[in-house]
Amino acid sequence: MKGLKNKALSLALTAAMTAGALVGCGQTASDTTTTTGGETAKTETTQATETTETTATETTEAAASSDVTPGVDGFEPFADQVTLRVAVYDRGDAGNGCSDVENNYWTKWVQENFGDKYNVKVEYVGITRSDVMTDYAMLASTDTLPTLCMEYDYDKLATWVADGYLQPYDLEQFKTIAPTYYQAMVDNNLTGYIEMADDNYLVAGQRPYGASTYTFCTWYRQDWLEEAGYKELPTTNTELLELYAKLVENGHEYPLSGSKVAGAGADQNYGFRDYPQDEDTWATTGDYQIPALSTEAQKRLLKWNNELYNKGYINPEYYLRSTSDVEADFVNGKAFQWSGYVSSTMNVLNTLYENEPDAKLAVAVCPDKFIQDETWGGSNAYRPGGSIGAMIGFANNATEDEVKAGMMYLEWLSQPENLFTMQWGIEGVNFNYDENGKPVAVGDQAGLEEQQGHNNNVDYWMVVTAIKVLGNIEDDIRAINPQGLPQDFYDQILANYNGQMAIYNAGYANVDCAFQSALESVTEYGTSLKEEVYPELRDQLVMCKPEEFDALYEECSKKYLDAGYQAVIDERKQLLDDGLTTRLK
Repeated sequence: MKGLKNKALSLALTAAMTAGALVGCGQTASDTTTTTGGETAKTETTQATETTETTATETTEAAASSDVTPGVDGFEPFADQVTLRVAVYDRGDAGNGCSDVENNYWTKWVQENFGDKYNVKVEYVGITRSDVMTDYAMLASTDTLPTLCMEYDYDKLATWVADGYLQPYDLEQFKTIAPTYYQAMVDNNLTGYIEMADDNYLVAGQRPYGASTYTFCTWYRQDWLEEAGYKELPTTNTELLELYAKLVENGHEYPLSGSKVAGAGADQNYGFRDYPQDEDTWATTGDYQIPALSTEAQKRLLKWNNELYNKGYINPEYYLRSTSDVEADFVNGKAFQWSGYVSSTMNVLNTLYENEPDAKLAVAVCPDKFIQDETWGGSNAYRPGGSIGAMIGFANNATEDEVKAGMMYLEWLSQPENLFTMQWGIEGVNFNYDENGKPVAVGDQAGLEEQQGHNNNVDYWMVVTAIKVLGNIEDDIRAINPQGLPQDFYDQILANYNGQMAIYNAGYANVDCAFQSALESVTEYGTSLKEEVYPELRDQLVMCKPEEFDALYEECSKKYLDAGYQAVIDERKQLLDDGLTTRLK
């Protein structure tokens, strides 16, 4: 198993060391975060800064001495048509965007404005968001990987390199074809993630506001809260139990709804850990990919869920239900809360107000100081997003021209006018300008031919940036603040961001450990652990009698460790001891 070159990751290792469930903060979104990165702009060393400046200077000099015009000005149509296949998440949520992610108004817009111009046939390849690794494995087995393979999680890319899915690329060629994209990597200190297995394999988009997860919020029924005698949402689990009891007394059956829990990002325990964290525990069991059954933090989380189940606050048949059932409960006035990505167009909220016109909602706000419940161990600690957005590799079966077309695509999409159109859409249709000249999205785009995809087309432009920005947090929150609703949530979303930043700055939000190689144990056991073993053991623990929980947890932990989790822990520990990981700071 080859490790990454230490020199290649010097910037990344410096940066990633610096970053790290109460209702306000603990609702972590697994699909918009990455296992690496942090607030790199504030934490790079002088040496890293000098390296970045040198790299940028060398790039400029190389372009000046070349006969090839860098960037889009130098693009020429291919003599023979080239097919470019681009991965895009298929989230299965037709209610929050176009239903066909491979063929819609915006895929046709890209074809007309990029593909036709350069004789490139652009094909989008839907990747099931909840089962990424299986989809890629199937595509690899049939030699049909998309030209641009992308993911948010560094360990997945490392696995693809180890499994031979990706091919190395010519960095100097990339600098010439995609200077805008490359310079953004330089400016955001992301160039340390290019090399893997002693060669250049990856390019990376950025994630603004990486210390926060403010784009993922929990909405709850403020009217139910007030009906129960509360003015504000409780900030400890003990107080939440009292609230849930009153909700049931008021006739709200199973107020927390519930669905089957499985897959990457299931049951994240950041809000149940001890802080400051122990470095060994953080490195060996601290990532969000594989649930950390056998740890004290996971025990606290599952014991909390066992309490919710036995008190009747979760649907007793949750294990037969999907996330769409939870969404249906919320929009039909049967669930107290729902969590999702903030977007100017939110059909879940639109439908809720249509069904319940008198409903009063609020956004759960992260307290601006660390709070930990003494009884249940829950806190408002959370997992920050990190500085990296999507990471992209070139498929092993891509031809030289296809790789070049992929580089051209990334550069073309990085141009401000193209990125703006993909993010905002068409003036007068998808957005309008306000009195300050700022774009404001149309709240309800349902039925429009030009309807944007999930979260304003994020799955198409995520290869450049994970979040659309206008220059400051206030404007950027206004840009994604849900539109066309009876209530405005701007102040609460901003307060949640400020609360998270206070927790981050106090040291209660740490980016996951990053490893300098593909973990063979994760490749061998990871999928079965999170998809099969953990869900079965979890359900036993959640549904057992409270007095049986402690003994059963020990029993289930042994089964989980024997099923491969101990091998994962041991391999991670070895890399930590060998100095081949980021460090906890």
